[in-house]
Formats: sequence, structure tokens, C-alpha cells
Amino acid sequence: MRFTYKKVFFWLGLFLILSFIPFGLALLGPIPAPRGYWVEFGVGLGFVGMGVMALQFVSSGRFHQIAPTFGSDFVLQFHRQAGIIGVLLVLAHPAVMILANPTYLEYFDPRVNFPRALALSFVTVALIAIIITSIWREPVGLQYEWWRLLHGLLALGIIFVGMVHALQVSHYLNDLWKQGIWAGGLLGIMYLVIHTRLVRPWRMSRRPYKVLEMNEERSNTWSMTLVPDGHDGFDFDAGQFGWITVGDSPFSLQQHPFSFSSSAYREHLTFTAQVVGDFTATWQDIEPGTPAFVEGPYGGFTRNPDAKGLFFVIGGSGIGPAMSIIRTMYDDKDERPVILLYGNPSWEEVVFRDELEELSQKMNLQVVHILEEPPAHWEGESGLLDKEMLARYLPPNKEEFEYLSCGPIPLMDVAESGLRELGISWQQIISERFKIV
Repeated sequence: MRFTYKKVFFWLGLFLILSFIPFGLALLGPIPAPRGYWVEFGVGLGFVGMGVMALQFVSSGRFHQIAPTFGSDFVLQFHRQAGIIGVLLVLAHPAVMILANPTYLEYFDPRVNFPRALALSFVTVALIAIIITSIWREPVGLQYEWWRLLHGLLALGIIFVGMVHALQVSHYLNDLWKQGIWAGGLLGIMYLVIHTRLVRPWRMSRRPYKVLEMNEERSNTWSMTLVPDGHDGFDFDAGQFGWITVGDSPFSLQQHPFSFSSSAYREHLTFTAQVVGDFTATWQDIEPGTPAFVEGPYGGFTRNPDAKGLFFVIGGSGIGPAMSIIRTMYDDKDERPVILLYGNPSWEEVVFRDELEELSQKMNLQVVHILEEPPAHWEGESGLLDKEMLARYLPPNKEEFEYLSCGPIPLMDVAESGLRELGISWQQIISERFKIV
């Protein structure tokens, strides 16, 4: 599935409608006497903010119906930006009300109601913490596994306290039927968390894998190959990714998304990743036979069967999903042209360079290496990717190709903006930006 304006407007419209459901619920039935414009405006901000925050559990919930439509990069970026908007709306709720009527400060006064003041103070701190840890996780030094757990707990705590707070105030939720719908929504959100943390790992436990081999590639990169243990595995589209857990149990904080680098026609699953964090640093020590669990497939970084050819712009270890697509095209004898612009710091750091050379002799594949520090007498492209470099390799029928980019964010920014300036429609560009540590 690919980008269309119809899909964009449908999903964006659906998101906005669902975001306003709490606000709409509050307005159903008899409406209490108004307490002033700015007070009611602040209340409205709170209802809409809660709606936006609640939908974050859907956009981050690994639903196959969403990511293949837009790609995981788009979904995750939307989740991030919508989350910031939701947090700001919820924070604006008490700020506007207190500015309009300072007596609302009593809600934070432990002398008036200690449990309420404690809960609302927690939510205020949690809202600030969820922003700081999400935007500045690496400078803060928070490990990925602990960040995922903290992020989920903070978000669930904010939603829980916020929805219980609305029930306790009951200014707009004083009818029993409204309270029932509101409580049902809270239970639904809690189930999404339970589903992600308990139901899905339980399903994974029934379809285990085991490590077949660990291969060291160039540039401090490793390939992990898994085989099904007692079942037939699952099918995936080349270029997609899965969440993997290595160890005796899938009920673990250690869950990471990695792109498949193997052909979709092979029985095994191979993931290729550069050592960039705590988890990938352990790959060199993983022994064959180690249990593993895989959830997937996810993602929309896949080849379009209607495109006349594929144009890749890849940097470093972003080659993983591109290799999955190229290997799959070779296995199914796909004769469409493939152009691969592949950037690396040096020739010695080019992952899969020998296999790519071999495949370029067997299929309609053109590999263009771009080296930041080329060796002596290098005749290929050197330096950093730019628009002029992209223009040199665009096919004559560029409007009939699909363009896929994966790699460091600076390279992808140049690739996306450069392609757009060269006349490539945004609907033809598929990017994958998720970062693995």
C-alpha cells in the first residue's frame, strides 16, 4: 500500500474525529451553566488533550492496518508530534483555568485534598518527564529498554489519573451513562497496554525461534539468522521489520525492532545491525541455539509491484532492508532495474559489498558507492550525498520509479529534499527512520 491523498485525509480526519470524542461526550445531554469563557475553554483543552493522548496508545501499538499504509517512519513521526501536542493541551488545561480563576489552584493544594493534589502533581511532573525523556533520551543517558517501559508507564499514569479526575469532578460527566462510556474507554486503553505487554509475548512464546548463526560483517556489523523452532514461521514482504527478543522468555524489557535483511523466499529470518548500543553490543556473544522470539512483520518499506524500477538511497547499516528487497528480487527473477546509491565512510566499511558486486552481475542492479574518505585512485563518487549526485543517476523515466531511503537522518534529509527538488513526487518516496540502539 502506498501514499495517496485519500488515505492521508481519511486517517487524519479519523484521528481528529476520535480526538474530539471526549469533548463531544461532555456536550451530550444537559449542559451545566457556563463558568466563564476561559474556564470552559480550559476544560475543552483538557478533554481534547485526553483524546489525543489516548490515541497515542493506538499509533504506537504495532497495528498492521496503519503502518503498511504510510510506513513506520511516518507513523512514528506522527506519534511523536501528536504526543507533544497532546501533552501541551493537557498542560494548558489547568494553566488556562487557573489564570482565569485562581481558586482552581486548590486542586493542587494538599491541605484541601491530599490524594487529589498528589495525583495532579504527579500528572504535571509526568507530562514534563515524558517530553524530556522522549526528545532528549540519549543526552539523559536512558537505555532504550528502560525508556520504553518508562514511556509506557508515564503515559498510562497520565491517562488513568486524567480520566479518573474527570469522573471525580463530574461537571460534564454527571450522568451514569456518560460515566459508563468514560470508564469503558479507560478500560480499553488499559487493555491495549496489557495486549502489548502480556498478550503478544504470550503469542510469541507459542512460536519460538532459535539462533542458527551469527555472522560478523564489515563496519562492526553483525547478521543474526533465526530459524523457526517447531513451527513454519511467518511470511513477510521484503523490506519489512520485526520486533525480536533474544533469551528464554518473550516477557522481557529487551524488545527491539530490526529490519529483515534476508530474502522473503528463504525459510530463515536474518537481521543485520551495526553495534550502536547496549543490545547490539551483545550480538557477538550470542551462541547458535539461543532461543529467540519474533513479532511481526511490520512496516511499509517495501517494493511497489506497479513501479517500473526501484531507486535506493542508503547509508551505512541502512542497507539491511534494501538487501532484503534486492535478494528477494533476485530469488523471484524480478528483472526490473534497480539503482542503489550506497554511502559509507570508507571502502572497508561497505557492508555486503562483495555480495552486491556479485548480484550486480546476475540481475539488473546498478550499485553506486559513495565514500566520504575514498582510497587512492578511487574513480567512484566521493564526499557526501547531494542533489547533483542524485541527478546524475536518476533514470530517464524517473516518474515511473519508486524511491526508497534508509540510513542516517542527515543523508535521508538530503535524499528526500533533493528528490523533491528534482521533480519526484512525495508519493513515490518511502523512508524508514526508526532508530535502533
